[in-house]
Formats: sequence, C-alpha cells, structure tokens
Amino acid sequence: MNTARRTHLRSVFKLLALCLAASSGCTLAAGGPPAWVLSQLSAADPEHDAEAAAVVLYAEENLVVQPDGRIQRTVRRVYRILRAEGEKRATLALYDDTQRQIDHVYGWSVPAVGKPLSVGDRDMVQGFPGGTRSMDLMSYAQAKVLRIPAGIPGNLVAYEFQQKLYPYMLTDVWRFQDLDPVRETHYSLELPSGWRYKAIWINHEEQSPSRTTPVHVEWVLKDVKGMRTEKDMPPLQALAGELAIALQPPNNPSEDFGGWNDIGQWYQALAAERRNPSEPIKQKVRELTASQMSPLARMQTLASFVQSDIRYVAIELGVGGFQPHTATAIYENRYGDCKDKVTLFSSMLAQLGIESYYVLINTQRGAISDETPALLFNHVIIAVRLPDDARDPALRAVLDDPKLGRLLFFDPTIPYIPFGLIGGYLQGNHGLLVSPSAGSRLVVLPVLPPDANAIERTAHLQLDGSGVLRGDVREVRRGDPATAVRGALDTTTLDTDRIKPVESELADSFPSFLLTKATIGGLRTIERPLEWNYSLEVEHYAKISGDLLIVRPRVLGSKSSGLLETREPRRYDVELNLEHDIDHFEIELPDGYAVDDLPAPVDADYAFGAYHSKSVLVGHTLIYQRSFQIKSLSVPLADAQALKQFYRTIHTDERALAVLRRTGP
Repeated sequence: MNTARRTHLRSVFKLLALCLAASSGCTLAAGGPPAWVLSQLSAADPEHDAEAAAVVLYAEENLVVQPDGRIQRTVRRVYRILRAEGEKRATLALYDDTQRQIDHVYGWSVPAVGKPLSVGDRDMVQGFPGGTRSMDLMSYAQAKVLRIPAGIPGNLVAYEFQQKLYPYMLTDVWRFQDLDPVRETHYSLELPSGWRYKAIWINHEEQSPSRTTPVHVEWVLKDVKGMRTEKDMPPLQALAGELAIALQPPNNPSEDFGGWNDIGQWYQALAAERRNPSEPIKQKVRELTASQMSPLARMQTLASFVQSDIRYVAIELGVGGFQPHTATAIYENRYGDCKDKVTLFSSMLAQLGIESYYVLINTQRGAISDETPALLFNHVIIAVRLPDDARDPALRAVLDDPKLGRLLFFDPTIPYIPFGLIGGYLQGNHGLLVSPSAGSRLVVLPVLPPDANAIERTAHLQLDGSGVLRGDVREVRRGDPATAVRGALDTTTLDTDRIKPVESELADSFPSFLLTKATIGGLRTIERPLEWNYSLEVEHYAKISGDLLIVRPRVLGSKSSGLLETREPRRYDVELNLEHDIDHFEIELPDGYAVDDLPAPVDADYAFGAYHSKSVLVGHTLIYQRSFQIKSLSVPLADAQALKQFYRTIHTDERALAVLRRTGP
C-alpha cells in the first residue's frame, strides 16, 4: 500500500475514534464497521513476502459451551488485501445444516478511499462448497455464501459470524496458520462448571494460555508466518500449526478422553446394526459364491459385486455425512457412498464367516497423525480379517495386526483396483481402525513394493536412411498406472476416444507422429494388467547431417521432472508415488550405417530412487534399456538437492544421442 493511502486510512481512523469518544453522540452509520475492525486501520502488516495475496491483521474465535454440549461459535477476522489474488478473502462460505446453524453474519469492506461498505445475512446466497463431486446427489454440507464488496488491493475486508453447533463429538480444531501471515489471533473457550478440556498442539510448540479461570481459557498468538504452496508437497493440514481441543463433561470421568478410541467407539455406535443382512442379501451371497471353492475366490466375487453393481451416489443429510445407510437399503437401491459400500461388503463377508472393520481415513496422506485425534476424515475403507487359509500372492495390502491377525485393506469405492491391492493414495497413510473387541486405534496402512505400480514398455522399431522410425510398441501397466487409464476410459465406447491416452503420451515424445494401429487389453478385467499394443510412424526422427544419422535411443516416455527447478529454495518435503518402470527399445539400423558413438551408461542410486540406463549394439540393432524406480513415498527436505540432481541426470540421459555413420554408398 502506498504512503498516501496509508496516511488517509490513519486519518479516517482518528476521525472515527474521535466521533466515538465525543460526548455529542456522534456515532457510526447503521451497519458500519465496529470498533474491532476500525482499530486495525492503522495496524502494521505482519511480515510477509512479495507473493502474499493478503495478510490477517486480526482474528478471533470464541467458543461458548452449553451444559447440554451445544456450542456457540463466534468468529471475527480482518484482512488487508495486498494483491488481486487476495480478492478471494472477500467471499465467505458457511455451512448451514442440522449440525451447524447460522445465527448471524456481517461483512465489511473499508476502502483506501471512500466510504465503508456493509453486508449481512440478507445478502447471503445459497451455494455449495467447492469440490463437490458430480456423483453427489445431495450434499449434507450445503453452504450459504456472502460476498463482501470491494475486496481489492489496498482495502480492508472483515467479517463476523456466529453459529450454533451441535457437534457429533466434543472436539474442536483451531487452525491458526494458513497461507496468509497473521499479525494477531485469539482463541477462547468458555466452559460450564465441572467441564474439562485437553489441548493438543500440532506442528507448533506448546503455548500456555494468556488468560485462564475455572470457566474461561484464552490463547493469543502473534506474528504467525504464512504458508506457501509447492508442487508435490505434503498437505497443508500436515504442516500448518493447529490446536486440537477435546472437551469432557462432568459425567465422564475418564482421563483418556478425546483419544482415537473415543472416536472409534462413537463411530461404532453410529454404525451399530447397519450391517445386519436381509434375506435378499443372504440369498445374493449364496448365489454369487455357489461355484467358488476357495475363500479368496469368494471374497473377490463379493468385492467385484460391490465395486461394479453398487453405483457411487452420496446422499448425506445431517449425520448422514458420517453414518452409513443400512445394508438392506444399499442393496435394494443399488447405490451408496464410500461408507455404504463398506457396510454392504462387510455384511456380505459376514455371511462367509469373515470379520471386517471400518477404517476411517483422510485421502491426503499426512493429514492425520498420532497427534491429531479429531474428525478430520473424508473417506471410509475396509479391513478384512483374512482366514488362515487365504494366502495368495494377489493379497498384497496386508498388515499383521498383533490383536486381530492378518488384515487386508481394501477400498470398494474404486472400481478399478482389484481385491488384494490398495491405491497409492492410501499406502503409508494413517487410518482409524474401528474395532469393538480390540479397541479402536490409528494404524499405518501397508506400503506395497514399487513394482506394484509399473509400466513396462517393449518396442521393436526400424529406422530407415531418411530418418523415418516405424514399428510396434507393447506397454503393460500395473497398479496406479493401470487404474488411471481404466478410470479415464470407463465410459468411452468409441475407438477414437480409447486411444487418446496413447496419443497424449506420444505427443510428449514426438513433435509429430502417425498412430497406425492401437488395441487395448484387460480394460474391464482389473485382476489382469492393462496392456496397450500399438504401431507408430515418426518422420524425421533421426537427423541427417552429411554422412551422419543422429538418433535418440530413448524413443518415448519421460521420467525427468522440473519439480525442483525453481528460483526459490524448496521449503517442504517432496511427496512421491512408488513406481518401477522398465523400458526396452530395439531399433533396427538402416543398411549402410554403423554406430560411431553411443551414450555412456547411467547408474544413479539413492535412498529414494534409482535410475539405470544403457545403450548397446547387438548385431545391427541398437538396444536401449532403462529402469526407473521411486522407492520412497516422501523425500525429506534435506535430500531435495539430491532429488534435483537425480532428475537432472535423467533429463540428460533422455536427451542423449547415438551417432550413426554411413559406411557405404
């Protein structure tokens, strides 16, 4: 903000303050900004970098707990908009449902020049929070949206809202750190007599309350640094400072309140009797498994039924955001969301005498940790207690639990992942295992070896003396690479649409090409790898320079990355996906040419990944082989330079050239 504007705002503030203090009764116009907003007009910005879109000058969050467990929450916030991207701070979306009811909402904009503007409840419009999936038939989290005018650079934007909360669990999370730097932020808690609280600091050193009485406690933080987003970083929730609060009424004397077992017991009660089977469910299980002899075959058949025959549709009203529908309703309607699919699958497994358990999870790996006992889950999967005789190499997502034995984790929501495996988004993630007999607790899901996610390419190609490359490619995909293609092609019926993933891949490798044939196998048979077979022709693949023919041995597929090629140093760890890709390309050389020079072999091996390649001549055929492996889900910030060098090594190898020299006329 320039000096003239800041001076103007300070003058306005002084004038308003004089009016408020004068005995003549001079007051603000009705609906004008209150004193706690005006007091920030002359406040200095917190420390920020040039990329900051806005800063928070003041934030306040007050919780008043009633004896019956209801909570009144009041939130106040004042922003100074610094850049055009900060205009988003002038839009406020609030959930208004059976769990959260809006009492009042006010918003103000204080321009650098001109009169303050006010909006309120009457200006709210109905909307939906961002990210609502198209498959959601109805969202329990319908929102009301308030747009505060003049949220432009140089202006102050502020709001206050009050809600009545009817929480399913007596917990709260104070998220005091986010993208915007914060000058000053407050959190206070008023409790009825006899109530207790537990404070858990996450990603921040423990802070003592600035004020405390038997019924009131308050924390104040100043100069909270803003976060910055980076590609492939851990989720903000895993990095930002937070304060988790667990509340305990007088009639619950347990010392271990607000822990994972409490959340598990709550969910167990919520899902009680939901898995009870109807007679049609029992009959369907008998029908599906009548010809199956092994326990594994029976489980696979039931899993396939729930994946394919139960459509994903979410109808979430009130507690329906957490509570599954009954197995009977899910089966009869043939639709449900993640927790519904788990419920029906669990009910059907029980008919085979197989126990299973709900697993609550957040699909952003790292968002949940041992230190964060709160309802921060957004997905439900299942843990199946495997029979002793169910042992097969196909069962890879297995955890040996000390209390429950061999547990197989599975996500029946995703129809492209076979029973026995889990997607990369779940591997190494924390999930709350809900078990009434062994106690609910947080577990770390299995991490599959890198070769569970693999692309293997084999190409047999011919190069002619004019530089044209043509031939056949076979590409076999397993794990996440296969899931991605199956998901992209799920609803396609035209051959021209089905080959688009191949065309996109080739476009990354050649400026122009001709795809002469392409077929796909295993698209609907998820237990098999997905296989592409295609033929291509690339003109001017080799460059002619006098008697020389210059060719790139690495024909297609790129594994290099510019992830860390940034001006600013990396701030956070790098999140990766495990994989092990192998390429074998054979290029039959044109008559009258011999190899004059080949790229040197490459061997790069780190704790997080490995890359090996070599180009050799066998007879009259140039053979390029390489292996690319990511061995770790996360690369610590301390190893960022090593990861950068790893990708640079790959970049150099992928562009290395072989030189052929004419030997005949």
